[in-house]
Amino acid sequence: MSEYSELIKNFSRIRDYMREFFVFGFKTRNDFNQKSKRTYDNERRRIENYLGDITKWEYTNGGKKVFISVDLSKIPENPFYKAYKSKSFTDNDIILHFLILDILTSNDNHTLDEITDIINDRVELIFEPQTVRNKLKEYCEFGIINAVKNKKTYYYSLNKCYFKDFGISTDAISFFSEIAPFGVIGSYINDKIGNKNIKFQFKHNFIVNTLEDNVALDIINAIKQQKRVIINNFSRRKNVADNINILPLIIFVSVQTGRRYVIAQGRGKFRFSVYRLDYIKSVKILEKDENFSSIRESLKSCFENSFSTALVQECKPEHFEMTLFINEKNEDFIIKRLERESRGGKVEKLRRNIYKYSNDIYDTNELTTWIKTFIGRIIELNGNNKKVIDLFYEDVKKMAQMYGGINE
Repeated sequence: MSEYSELIKNFSRIRDYMREFFVFGFKTRNDFNQKSKRTYDNERRRIENYLGDITKWEYTNGGKKVFISVDLSKIPENPFYKAYKSKSFTDNDIILHFLILDILTSNDNHTLDEITDIINDRVELIFEPQTVRNKLKEYCEFGIINAVKNKKTYYYSLNKCYFKDFGISTDAISFFSEIAPFGVIGSYINDKIGNKNIKFQFKHNFIVNTLEDNVALDIINAIKQQKRVIINNFSRRKNVADNINILPLIIFVSVQTGRRYVIAQGRGKFRFSVYRLDYIKSVKILEKDENFSSIRESLKSCFENSFSTALVQECKPEHFEMTLFINEKNEDFIIKRLERESRGGKVEKLRRNIYKYSNDIYDTNELTTWIKTFIGRIIELNGNNKKVIDLFYEDVKKMAQMYGGINE
């Protein structure tokens, strides 16, 4: 039986547990069917140690449900950053870490054989050159060590870039760490210099986004290099993860939910698909797509008739109209909100207290969630997509029946 440890080997696994059981799922122990119940208990304990007092639970008929409950204005740092800082390691990892850094601090430009010989002289263990090479390669990828090839030999040296050379204020670092993508970098720097965030609080801070930063970084690199990728994308409808070959073009962020999406070329010449980053488990970068620039240009024309994420260029836009009653004397803020959130639509006054919103979009269904926020003021809906409009009225009818407003 393996001993429980708070450290982790695979961040993607702890990311899945955090999202499924603490953020999205509100699941119980009985809902876990991936591995043994002991595995679930270990992962739950590990996450609770990371997140501390913000983890809550309640008992239901199905069992104990764990979840996150947090007042963002009262936490100085994103608690999910702790998962990044809990990497597991072996005894050899510790030995090689300190000895390699000490050797290169004393004298730069050592070869692999020189470093291996010095290490074996200092410790009773015998390290093979391949083991040391793997560690040097890992640190080169992290940017800790530089490797310069001279003829057939690599010479290794420490990277001389330190935080004190950046000239960045501690306040800027604290702000970046909590508000920007990849803010965990700022958190690492704060840990290094002993800085704490004591000035900034955020009313709306989508802290869970940091769990998908690894995925976002791979996709951004692919976009920068104009390369295709294979994503392992989870589908809630199918309840399975599929490998999909896509060409990522741009990343969008919802200002309402904080969710991040990658817009990519799917099947067909002008068809575009949208994938939520928090549903993508992994990204594999492939070859460069020579048509990247032209495909991205064709994407731009789709934005003119898109309310949200429907970007199918080959279909004809659907016309939609919504007539509202708005008390001009007391509800001027509703008029301003309608204009602010129109997303390319038109707001016009028909007569006193009566306003009409109209728009031409690819998919009327994208409007339904937004439309429902005006319930109580809606006089009439009209448009080409009768199916979506009829479904809206049917939903309102069912809601009225549930609350006793209509008797059949």
